[in-house]
Order: sequence, then C-alpha cells, then structure tokens
Amino acid sequence: MSGALEGIYEPGIVDPGVPVSSPTKPFWHSNPHPHANHQSPWPTTAVDVVVIGSGISGMSLVRTLLSTHRPDLRVVLVEARSLCSGATARNGGHIKTMTFAMWEERRRSFGIAEAVRLSEFEHSHLETMAAAIREAGVDCDLVLTEGVEAYYDRKSFDRAVAGLEDMRAHAPHLADKHTVYTDRDRLRRVMKLSPRCVGAIGVPAASLWPYKWITGVLGGFIDAGRLNVQTHTTVRAVEDRDGDEFAVVRTDRGDIKARHVVHATNAWLGHLLPELRPFISPVRGNVVHYGPVPAKSKSDNDDDNRVKADQASSKATNSALGLDPRFSLWLRYGDKDYDYVIQRRDGGVVAGRANTGRRTTGDDGETDLPAMAHLRGLGDEVVASPVPGAAAHVTHAWSGILAFSQDAVPFAGRLPPALFPGRGHQWVCGGYHATGMIKAFRTAQMVARLILGEDVGDEYPRSILVTEGRIAALRRSLDLGELPVFKAKL
Repeated sequence: MSGALEGIYEPGIVDPGVPVSSPTKPFWHSNPHPHANHQSPWPTTAVDVVVIGSGISGMSLVRTLLSTHRPDLRVVLVEARSLCSGATARNGGHIKTMTFAMWEERRRSFGIAEAVRLSEFEHSHLETMAAAIREAGVDCDLVLTEGVEAYYDRKSFDRAVAGLEDMRAHAPHLADKHTVYTDRDRLRRVMKLSPRCVGAIGVPAASLWPYKWITGVLGGFIDAGRLNVQTHTTVRAVEDRDGDEFAVVRTDRGDIKARHVVHATNAWLGHLLPELRPFISPVRGNVVHYGPVPAKSKSDNDDDNRVKADQASSKATNSALGLDPRFSLWLRYGDKDYDYVIQRRDGGVVAGRANTGRRTTGDDGETDLPAMAHLRGLGDEVVASPVPGAAAHVTHAWSGILAFSQDAVPFAGRLPPALFPGRGHQWVCGGYHATGMIKAFRTAQMVARLILGEDVGDEYPRSILVTEGRIAALRRSLDLGELPVFKAKL
C-alpha cells in the first residue's frame, strides 16, 4: 500500500482487477462522444505501439506519437470500456497545483533540486494543457480560475504557509505564483466561504470538461484514419519474451502484436504488472454534480437589493452552493482531510470527497455512503450562502478509481529488465497520486518521446522514471514503514 502523506485508506496490497462492466455514470458522460464505442478494423499485422487506456495519459501518448514526422507509425489504442471511461472522466475537472503542500515531503524524499523540478513540472501543466486545448479547437468548457486552497483548520493553514515560505527560499519563481489570504471579509464576501474558513492560498488554475477534451482529440485522429481504436476490449495479459521482435497483447477479442506496449491504466496498473502492486494503491473516490438553480426574479424581502448586487457582480447567480466560477476550490479540513469543488459557468457544481474513509478497490461500480452523505451536506458548513436544501439539486453521483503511489510521484518509462524480466517491450505511464490533471499530460509526453528515441534532456523530473534505485528505495520504505528517500540522478 502507498505510505505517502496524502493517502489515508484501507491498508493492504490489492489487485485492482480489470475495470468493472457496469460503472457508475459520471456527469461528464452526459454527452457521449459519437466515437465513444468505436472499434476500428482489427489489426492483423504487427503494429508499432499499443496503448492500453484511453484517459488523459492515453490521449497524450497518442497525440505526441502521431504528431511526429512519422506518418507511417501504427498506433492502436485499447480500452476495456467506452472511450475515456476511467478516472479522467470521473474527476473534478480541475487543473490546480498544490506544490507547497507537498514541498516538505518532496524535499526529504528527493532533495531540493528535484523537489523544485517536480514543482515546476506540475505548474507547467496549466499552460501546456490550455495551449493544447486551444490548438485542438475542442470546446471543453475551459475556464481559467484562481485555484483557492481554503483552510478550515488553523494548524493546517499555518503549516501550509510555512511550507510556502520554505519553497520561496529555494524556488521564489514558483512561490510568487501564490497569494495568501487572511482577510475574513474577502474570504466570505468575495470567495463565498463560510466563517469557518481561517485562511486561503490562491494559485492560477482552471476548470474544464475533461471527457470532451480527451474524446475530441482522439475522435479527430479516428476521423483522420490515423488511429486504430478498440473500445470494449479487455487486455488479459501481455506475452513478452526476451529476444522476440514483438510482444503479444492478448485481449478478450483477439491478439495484437506490437513493438512497444504502454500501460496507461493508472490505478489498474497493478493488475497486468503485479510487480507494481506494493507501490500503487487503487483507491475509490466519490463525486457529485449539483445542477443549476433558477435565479431569483423579483424582490421578496429587505435583502433583495443586496442579493441583486451580489448577482450582478458574479456569473454564479444560479449555483446551489452560491459560489463564483472565477474560483475553483480545495477545501482543507485537516492535513489529510479535504474536498475539491469547481463552480461551472452554467451554475452547476462538481464536488469530490478526497479524504479519509476511502476504499482500496478497483471497483467504480459503487459509491461510498459516508462520502456521499458528506458531499450532499458540505454546503451548509463550508460556503457562505448555499441554497436551502441544496442536496435536492444533486443530479449525478459517481465514483472513480484513483492511484496513490508510495512516493507520491508517477511511474514512467521502460520497465527495467533487471526488475521486470520478460517485459522488454513494455512501458508504464501512470500512478498519479490522485492528481493526474497536473501530472499525466506531460508524463505521457515524456514516455512517448522516449519510445520515439528522442533525448528528453532536463525537461522532465527524473524521479518519475522506473529505475532499479527507485524500486529499491520503495521496498526499503515498505519494510521500515517510513517515507521513501531516493535522490534521483539528474
């Protein structure tokens, strides 16, 4: 199980299995893509790359591979369910870093230089992904926001501010992206947070409809005849013998030969790669969507002028939680207890329970009662002016499977033969520690470039690579019950 500081859930090493056939339905799937269930002609000859998984990692791998000067490159994308049906289509639609909260842990684990590199890498995702969305021309409701880390516990807030100041001593260019807020009037009247909030830290962020982006990009490649996609195709095993020219991807619909196989299944990585199970925990998160609430149309009481003024100053006039789409939120109740919330421009709200009580499982066909009870009632405690009976406006409730890694960073790169004998054609890209929106896109870019034989230089963190040294450090940490310490070679 992962021992990283952000993870609280059932202990134990778990085989996540394969994605269940009847998952809960997320709000993001309310407008399915025309190619959601696409199946290209079955590849009867060997291909260059098979990518397993069609979330943000799979899309970024495909996009990078097919954006090269290799028009002859043959890429097959395999998905156990419909297109983009895993964690990417089940998250909060939120691009926001929290590097200051992870700073001390990373500094101890990797040293200052790599902690800075990891933080830069995560911060770079907002600009890189926004540019990619604009380039693709996909309408996915991208809204640039101020991401607000709102604290409801004084000790946690003080520790966060101290972490930010320590980061400032070593990476002022990153610390300067943040703003600390302690003015209670601003917290309540501008950010619409309840009096329980003791402080906040803001950073540039964004909200979006992730499913529309992923399927929009993949759909374009399908339409252009450049990508072979096999949805509703479960990979049962990858047969890979040393010395063979190809690996064989064995699925429930047939076999595919490939020079390279990329495992881009995030929390499900441990099923086909049991060697990674001790270091990646599949954990169920829970999410709800509050539908828009009709705005008031006429005066009902003495407070109406104030209400109208509030509505005129904010586009979130029909939000069940009374929030403003200029802000996206992480709500911190303690060091390991938090939720995330985005306020959509149409008045809808997406809120996820990311805290204690999580189940270690690969089953997203159920939700968890304590989390759902909490998400339906959080407005009465954490925001300033929720609509009375806001829970009645919940339209969708679903779960998604997160991946928590032992050292809180992804697993990327070719599987080293000394640790993974008989897997010489296989690569890994996943294990995003529950924050894939600030890790997955560029991690997949790096893996794709390595497959193509490109030199990635110093552009990416080295701590995310799967190396013998890293795996040895992870094993020691499990034996000792301590945080992994591994100084990556840069």
